[in-house]
Amino acid sequence: MNQLTKREFEVAELLSQGQLNREIAAQLCVSEVAIEQHLTRIYRKLAVRNRVEAVLKLRGMQQECMGSHSIQDLSH
Repeated sequence: MNQLTKREFEVAELLSQGQLNREIAAQLCVSEVAIEQHLTRIYRKLAVRNRVEAVLKLRGMQQECMGSHSIQDLSH
């Protein structure tokens, strides 16, 4: 799996908090189109098809990393 960029990680964190694309865009001061592009890359890197699968996979990865690494290790 390719690692997430810092921005993709930020988007993924907000996604996992249940925020909508427009809310994420407003918080990060970017357009909704930019968020959609980030999500497309996140889904591809995580090998998932939608936001629910992405959140579930990220939570699983976070649990795996808790022993020796932080969730920050998933980003550059």
